[in-house]
This record gives sequence, C-alpha cells and structure tokens, in this order.
Amino acid sequence: MDLNQKMKYMKMAINLAKKGINKTGSNPIVGAIIVKNKKIIGKGFHSDFGGDHAEIVAIKDAESRKKSVKGSTLFVTLEPCCHTNKKTPPCVNTIISKGIEQVYFLEYDINPNVNGNGIKKLKSNKIKVSQITLKNKLKEINRGFESIKINNRPFVTLKICSSLDSKIYSDQISNNSIGDKVQREHANNLRQNYDAILVGVNTIIKDNPKLNYRGKNNKVKQPTPIIMDSNLRIPLESKVLKNKLQKPIIFCKFSVSDRKIKTYESNKIIVIKLKKISPKNILKQLLGLNFQRVLVEGGGTVFSSFLKENVWDEMLIYYSKIFIGKSGIGLSDKMEQLNKIKGKEIDKIEKIGNSILVRIN
Repeated sequence: MDLNQKMKYMKMAINLAKKGINKTGSNPIVGAIIVKNKKIIGKGFHSDFGGDHAEIVAIKDAESRKKSVKGSTLFVTLEPCCHTNKKTPPCVNTIISKGIEQVYFLEYDINPNVNGNGIKKLKSNKIKVSQITLKNKLKEINRGFESIKINNRPFVTLKICSSLDSKIYSDQISNNSIGDKVQREHANNLRQNYDAILVGVNTIIKDNPKLNYRGKNNKVKQPTPIIMDSNLRIPLESKVLKNKLQKPIIFCKFSVSDRKIKTYESNKIIVIKLKKISPKNILKQLLGLNFQRVLVEGGGTVFSSFLKENVWDEMLIYYSKIFIGKSGIGLSDKMEQLNKIKGKEIDKIEKIGNSILVRIN
C-alpha cells in the first residue's frame, strides 16, 4: 500500500470521526476504517458516550457483512485505548484477538492511562503500528477532550462582536447586531463544533436569541444553551426556552425559591442551584455533565468574568467597521482592573465580511 492510499484511508477516517461531534460526551471524537485486500470492509465512528469506540464499531460493521478482519489493516484517528476503567473493554484487546495485522493511527491519546501504552501493547503482540502525520482539523475539534485531561475542565472559547471603539451593544442599532450578515453567518457556523453555548441572562433579555446552529450541516447535533441567571429572571417566553431540539440549562443562586424553579422545570428546563455563580463553578458542573467544548458568547459581564478567573483557552473578537460612542456598552466596562493576557498569542487575523476577526490562543 503506497503513501497516497494510506493518506486516502486516514482522511476517510477523519471525515467519519466528525460525525461524532457533540455526541461523545467527554470522550474524544474518533473515526476508523478497516481495509483488507485493498477494499474497505468496515468503518465506524464513536457516536455515543459509554458506547462502542470507533475501532469496535468498524469491526462489528465488517462482521455484520460477513467479512473477517483477520489479516486486515486498521486506520484510526486516535491511538486505541488500553485501560480498563471504562464501561467498554480496551480496544487493543479486541484488535489483538481479532487478528488485525497492521494499525495506522493519527494522534496519540493524551489520557495518561493510554498515551503510548496502547501502541506498546499492540507492538508487543506483533502487530505492526505506524503513525501517519496529516494536517487536519480533527485535533482542533478534540481540544475539548484534551482540556478535560489536562485542565480538568471543558475547553472554553470566548467569542464576541465589537465596534472599533470596543462597544458590544447599542440600542441605536435596530437589529441589535453590530456585525453584518457575513460576520453573523461565520459566527453561527462556529457553533457546530461546540456542545454548549454559554451566555448571561442580560443577553437573553436584550437580544432574545435562539442560540442554535443554523448552517447547512443538517447532521449537526444542536449545542446545549447554558445560561448564567443568578436570580432566575429569564422570561419563560424567550426563544431559547422554546428550543425543542436542545433544552437549556440555567444556573441560578441558592436563594431562588424552589417554587419558582418548578415553574421552569415543568417546561422541561434544567435549573441548577449554585452557592456562587462563577465561571469556575459552572465549568465544574459542565464537566460532570460530560460537556467538553463551551462557546461563551457574552455579554460583557460574562466575558469579563471568564477573563478575571482566567478559565478560557481561545478568544475570538470580531471588530466591525463602526464607531458607537457614548451610547454603547463597552466590552470591558465590567472589568475592575488591568488584565494582561499571558501565555497566549494573537494566532490569526482575517477579514470576515466588513469585520476583522482576531483570534488569540
């Protein structure tokens, strides 16, 4: 098998893996292809937290078509797991027992229980193993899984649209949008790679957004809206509460009465009480609920709180060609002191419609 063929099969595994976006809980997004006699006999991706991993799905797919995987080659986007503290058995054991002859993988699993150990076990059982280096966006999508293992919290992206004088809201703008149509479509398209979108209650009251993905990819699982609402002020008629595909989660203070909470819960809305409504406390809860990628869309108070607690990984700011002046609300109006961003760089600057997107990570 030449290099071009190997690359072709791995690209197919990458595309399969993307079907698992927002469906794997805290697990990584993985795809797998099984090839035998120059033909694909099985394929699969990880699609359900607690369910079969991509390799097992691909093996079962082959066997369901009466194909033996003995002597075959496996292409998988992540090093096969080898630890036993999961609901599912180690993938390496199945790969070995089924007689798969060769494994090509894309990335090492940074989980300390795996991280090279899966490869070692395969090699010790005389299975040929090779890594394929291929530039792709799967590593970027799996940043949530990496953040859980490294930082013990979901991956956090701060995203906001601002005027050139750093204003994020003005009642003088009729549609409450500082950016243009191209910018809004670009920003909305980001949502398909996140399993949660977080905003403050003031954003809901002022803009009444749906907080859903509205792009062309109809196979995307809608992200869950997360709302910081200390006193549970969100109107029950808000568009985000009417979302039938993905009901929101609201975080409020302990002081909110149970009677008031039951009004929301009767509408199948999850309300979680916390002693303190803060980014760190909310991210801890979201980790326990198996969310791995959170897109924070503001407003200014929420944006500033994540900056203050330094619990973010990436920042996306759209600067639109408009000056708002004194009538607007500033991006950093709620910042109490100087905040120097350390350990991160301006990674990318690009033109999006009539806006300039600055990415820091």
